[in-house]
Amino acid sequence: MTARTKNKPLHMDSLLLVTTAALLSFGLLMLYSATLYVDIAFWHQQLKWVALGLLAMVAAMYFPYTLLQRLAVPIIFVTLVLLVIVLLFGQPLLGAQRSFEILGISVQPGVFARLATVIYIAAWLASKGEQLHQVRYGLFPFAIILGVLCGLVALQPDLSIAALLAATGLLMFFFAGGDPIQIFLSLLIGGSTFGLLAWQLTHARERLINYVAALKDPSQLSYHAQRSLMALAEGGITGVGVGRGLLKTGYLPFPHTDSIFAVIGEETGLIGVALVLGLFALFAYRGYRIALETTDPFGALLAFGVTTMIVLGALLNILVMTGLVPFAGTALPFFSYGGSEMLVTLTGVGVLLGVSRGRPKGDWDAILDRSWRDWRARLSGSSRRTGFAGH
Repeated sequence: MTARTKNKPLHMDSLLLVTTAALLSFGLLMLYSATLYVDIAFWHQQLKWVALGLLAMVAAMYFPYTLLQRLAVPIIFVTLVLLVIVLLFGQPLLGAQRSFEILGISVQPGVFARLATVIYIAAWLASKGEQLHQVRYGLFPFAIILGVLCGLVALQPDLSIAALLAATGLLMFFFAGGDPIQIFLSLLIGGSTFGLLAWQLTHARERLINYVAALKDPSQLSYHAQRSLMALAEGGITGVGVGRGLLKTGYLPFPHTDSIFAVIGEETGLIGVALVLGLFALFAYRGYRIALETTDPFGALLAFGVTTMIVLGALLNILVMTGLVPFAGTALPFFSYGGSEMLVTLTGVGVLLGVSRGRPKGDWDAILDRSWRDWRARLSGSSRRTGFAGH
C-alpha cells in the first residue's frame, strides 16, 4: 500500500450509490407505467421486493466481504443443490422449468446462481495465483466448474442465463490474468457447445433461424422483435409520454418484464434511452474502477464479477430488444419485474459497495461529501434565520 493510499480515508463509493438510486427510481417509474395495462399488482409486489432488496443491499454493504471467500464453497454447494431441485421438482412454464415455490414464493435458482458463481469463481481465481497460467491447474478445472454450472442452467432450459454465466466467468478469468490463448480456445469450444445445444432445442433453433433470415430480410424478424423495434421507433426523440404508450396495451409481449426497454423507448424516446445507457455506463465505470483500485485480489475479482454480471445482463436485454442478437428472454436489471432478479441485483450492488469501502476515497466521493456538508450548513443557517433554532 502506497503512502498516498494510507493518507486517504476509506469510504463507500458515493457516486455508485447515487447511480444505483437513479436506476432504481427510473426503473420503478417505468415499471409502474408498464403494469398499468397488465396488472398494477405487479408494481405493488415489486415495491415489496425492492424494499427487501434494499435491506439485503445494506446488509451486504456492511458485511465483511472477505468472509465471502471462506463461504464460497458452501454458497456454491447450496446453489448446485437448488439447480438440481428445480430440474426435478420445478414448475413448468412456457416450455421451461426454471422456478419452484417455497412458502408460496416463486424462487428462480438460475438467477441466484449468477451471484453465487461470481463469489465462488472470485474465491477460486484468487487462490490460484501464478498457477492460473497452467492448463492443468487453471483452465481445465475452471472449465469444469463453469461447465457444470452453465449445464445445469441450460437444462432448464435457460440459455440466456447460461450464456451470461459463461461470459461473466470467462471475463473474470481474463481479468485474473488468464492466458489469452486459453481464453480464445475456451470461447471457441464453449461457443460451439452452446450453439449445438441451442440447435437441439426447438424454440432456440427457431429463434436462430429467424435471426439469420432477418439479416437478409428484416421482415423475417420474430413478432416480439418487430413489436419492440416498432415501440422504439414510435418514441422518436422525446417519446409519447410516460404512461401514454400504446404498444404495451396488448401489442407488445411481456411489457413489464423482458420488453420494458421497448416501453422506455416508446414513452421517453431517444432521451430516455440515452439516459438508461448513460446510467449503466456510469455504473460500469464506477464498478470497474473499484475493481482496479482494490489491492485485495479476491475483492478486486468480486467487484469485477458483480459489475460484469449486472452490466452484461443489461447489455443482453438491450441487444435483444433492438434485434441485434437472436431473441432471448432476459430481464433488464433495476427495471424488469421479478423478485429474484431484484434481490440478486441489489445484493450484488451491496457487495460492490462493501468492496468499495475498503479502498481509498476517490475524487467524486470527496466532492459529494463536500456538497452534502455545504447543503447541511446552508439548511442549518436558514433554520436559525427563520427562528426554528429557538424552539
